[in-house]
Amino acid sequence: MLSPSLREKRHYLALELYSKGKLSVQEAREALERAISGFLGASEAAKAGMQIIELIKVKEAENHKDLAARGILSINRKYALKVRAALVLLKEIEGKQVMARVRGVSGTLRKLREKFLD
Repeated sequence: MLSPSLREKRHYLALELYSKGKLSVQEAREALERAISGFLGASEAAKAGMQIIELIKVKEAENHKDLAARGILSINRKYALKVRAALVLLKEIEGKQVMARVRGVSGTLRKLREKFLD
């Protein structure tokens, strides 16, 4: 087992996906992975180590009718800005217009949920 000083440092990113059409969770997962590997390239995407911790479909709300999904990504902290940039460039999933919005970044899941998802 690696000591804490040698372990890869992770950050957690709260994310919202807005879509004009219906969007399945599986389509969203695949599009997020493609967007990051497409922007960073295979080598950099592997170093960023993006993992989708949680991605849930959101029921239509009165004030956010286009909100399709909310999620949490785990990433290497050195690549946080690059991953955010890749998400901003995500414009289309399966022919449907989408927009990814990063709500915030935190070092722990608990604080991320407290600040950005509740």
